[in-house]
Amino acid sequence: MNNQINDSISDTGKDLVLSCIKSQELRDHMRKYLYWPAPIIAGSLETLDEKRTMLERLHKEVSPELVEDIDSHLAQLNSALDMLHNIERDRGILLLHVMVYNEEERDADALDGPFPTASWDAAQALMKRYIEEYPDDDWSESYWKINLYTSEDLHEHQTAQPSLSFAATKDGELIFLRDLRNHRTRKSHVESVWQNESRRFCDSNEPIYTPWVPGDILKIDGRPFDHGPRFAIVLENDYEHTLRGQIWCAGPSKDRGVKEGSLSSGTYRDSLLDAFAPSTLYTAERYTGDLPDDCAFMLELSQKLHDDPDYGKQWSEGSVGHDCLQPYRKPANQSELDIRSDIFEFLDSRSIKEHLQRINYELTTPVAAFIVNCSHKATLQQKLEGWQKIIDNMPNCTMSRRNDTVNIPDFHAFLRNVIKQEHRKLAHFKLTDGLSLYFFDDYSWDRRGQVGCLYGPYSSYQKCFDAIWKELDGDDPKAIRITRRPIDPDEDHYADDMVLLNANGEVMSCDYRNKSEWDEAGTASDFEDMWFDIPTPFHAGDIVCNLQRPDEPMVLFDLQTWGSERADKELASSVYKERLVQKADKLLRWHRYDGDASDMYAYGCQVSSALHFPFYIGEPEGFLLDIDYYRKPLKSEERILYGIRAYVKGDLAVDSLAAMASANELQALAEKKARGFEDADGWLKDRYPELFDATIDPLLKEDSTGC
Repeated sequence: MNNQINDSISDTGKDLVLSCIKSQELRDHMRKYLYWPAPIIAGSLETLDEKRTMLERLHKEVSPELVEDIDSHLAQLNSALDMLHNIERDRGILLLHVMVYNEEERDADALDGPFPTASWDAAQALMKRYIEEYPDDDWSESYWKINLYTSEDLHEHQTAQPSLSFAATKDGELIFLRDLRNHRTRKSHVESVWQNESRRFCDSNEPIYTPWVPGDILKIDGRPFDHGPRFAIVLENDYEHTLRGQIWCAGPSKDRGVKEGSLSSGTYRDSLLDAFAPSTLYTAERYTGDLPDDCAFMLELSQKLHDDPDYGKQWSEGSVGHDCLQPYRKPANQSELDIRSDIFEFLDSRSIKEHLQRINYELTTPVAAFIVNCSHKATLQQKLEGWQKIIDNMPNCTMSRRNDTVNIPDFHAFLRNVIKQEHRKLAHFKLTDGLSLYFFDDYSWDRRGQVGCLYGPYSSYQKCFDAIWKELDGDDPKAIRITRRPIDPDEDHYADDMVLLNANGEVMSCDYRNKSEWDEAGTASDFEDMWFDIPTPFHAGDIVCNLQRPDEPMVLFDLQTWGSERADKELASSVYKERLVQKADKLLRWHRYDGDASDMYAYGCQVSSALHFPFYIGEPEGFLLDIDYYRKPLKSEERILYGIRAYVKGDLAVDSLAAMASANELQALAEKKARGFEDADGWLKDRYPELFDATIDPLLKEDSTGC
């Protein structure tokens, strides 16, 4: 039917409709998609009087099946203009506002007004006088908003809502109309949503059929009724199944780094949807010139999309990450290559470090900074030097929004602020103000949580630091915690501040919790809101450990960086595998879009409470970068992990695994009891060695002649 409607418009009528579109390329393409021509004229940037004239001309260039729609548009426009011109007689009022685009709110905002007038003539005179009084005002992104209220609007409805709302240029030329006369109740609003008649003569959200392909960069300039010019990059050109050929694109966003959305509906814009923001149909055009800084990511993304058009769909669905908006990076320059090995040294996991070196993994700036932050072996000073080295040698970029955080528009500036904040936190922690006391305790892994081991108080950081080496002399602590506690804490600062030292007394981290003193431009805690798909060498069934608990081996089941295809290859057939494969891709897309560091973990099975009795549990978790191969032989109570490894790889049946578990448990218990017997009665070993060594037979003597 659509093709028949398109053939029902004469060439003259098509030329008339297409004259509303700026891009000749888009005009030529839209020529075969003029299914409903009246809405294209109605939503254009022509004046309302010109639109009326064009609709009247179009009336003569179409077949009867389109006449009804044109007549409906004309009737609505004529009645609205009649109300405007006769407002005085109907005892209504006009309220005029000077609207301007608000960069902070990303929406049109009233700069001046309201100015009430009782007639359209008075309103025109007011607009003229206003321009004369303020001749130097910049109207490039400003316009007049004119609301028409009838006496019914003002007195018979609970909330005053205008019957009509117009948008006019600086000189008072009426361009857009929003008709709210049929939107008085929720019912009438719902009934008219599908046809959206209230927005016929502004942004009617008509479908846009374009010739553009993934990777094309567009320039859209809807000024003065919108911020401009805007730029967008085409991600998909056929995303909508019901309306083929629709554009899905991406543009810069203050909060998100990049925002995606539909070209025809305007949801790609980094602003609230405004009825008076014109449709991109009228001003969009292919663009190849210079781009503003917040659109620089489009250049490399454009190259990638032109090479691989399907990449746009992967981008939109979250199948590829775009944390660092350098999705198609150029080869690393020499300075990046020179510091790559330095960054890898911050990795605590030897296995991951060797793997990344082996695959020649190319670091992005955010990933490099993230690795530095996550190091447990690096001192605070080494981290600060590492971040500075990244600033000096790696390219700047933007990082998109995650969770409830804002995006990072300048990653170098973010790192500089992190460095500054860490210096300030440590300086504040060490400051002797007479209002705080210092304490310390042995914070080695096996000593944490012990009661009664707190030393202090001390009146200054230095006195506390000096006392450490006297009090803990000979204890060989692996880590020391210094806490700073206010004498009279208030509501804003009631928690302990904390500095961790290594065995050499070097500062590893500083947690200064009076956050009211810090700005929000960037702190080390922001790394907790980041998620990265960092490659690892591990496979399902590998025996690994969490380096924060290096003596607790576990069998790896899966990583949160695996998609469905990888999970399907890694695991043998089981209900667990089926469930994991079913959800892995969806979960991975979510992590890439909105994950944080807490979502970067490994999942598996380990032995617990082995010192008391063998008890096997699942679901240990470890942070991805803390995972390493377990390189020591397994203890007898841990040997069941060998069986679990074989089972995960599909080489051991479940009945054999159960038998092995029972055998391992009995063996572990026997060995435990033997050790207990030896500890209690070891003095008998010389007299009765056969009690402790099963290979010795006390009945065999060298001079025995037998029975």
